[in-house]
Amino acid sequence: MRAIVAGVAGPMVLMVSGCSYQAALDKMVSPERQKEIVDIGQRFCTDPVANTRLLHPEIAGTAAEAAPLLPRECPAGRATWQLASYQWKTNVEPGLKQQQEEAVVIGTGKGKWTTVSLRFFAENGGPTQITSWNVLGSATKPDALRFAEQYETGVKVIAAVGAAVLLAIGGLVFWLVRRSRARKAATPPLA
Repeated sequence: MRAIVAGVAGPMVLMVSGCSYQAALDKMVSPERQKEIVDIGQRFCTDPVANTRLLHPEIAGTAAEAAPLLPRECPAGRATWQLASYQWKTNVEPGLKQQQEEAVVIGTGKGKWTTVSLRFFAENGGPTQITSWNVLGSATKPDALRFAEQYETGVKVIAAVGAAVLLAIGGLVFWLVRRSRARKAATPPLA
């Protein structure tokens, strides 16, 4: 009986602990790369020209051109920055290896949200360059951040439902074992 309870309690603890959105991001992208991406996103608000060396040659001048317009899109003063979304793809064919990353960095400060969308591209072991970027300010919470919060809520709901199912299964097993033992005890021996 103790083995049954222990067998049910272990998975329940794992399910209730769940997997946070940050833990899922950590599995997809290293903390070092996350920090690098967040720093790049933040620099588009604090010093966009510093990102020029990371931009693909076809768009290298866009950071300097947009620099006067970016302050109205970015949070004023101190802001909190985080990686809100990340995707990557790799294409490998004979003689060709391409890697693409798409990331969304969110900055928050003084009632303003800033979404920095970045697309990185590298080919055949060459340097990873930014091929597309966008900075958008808003007075409302960005969709990428809402998704992260919904993910956290969803994991908690799934963990609670999973724990309830495991408890129900454990209760059913307990009941069936007790019922079986009671039937054996009530059955008269054959003479």
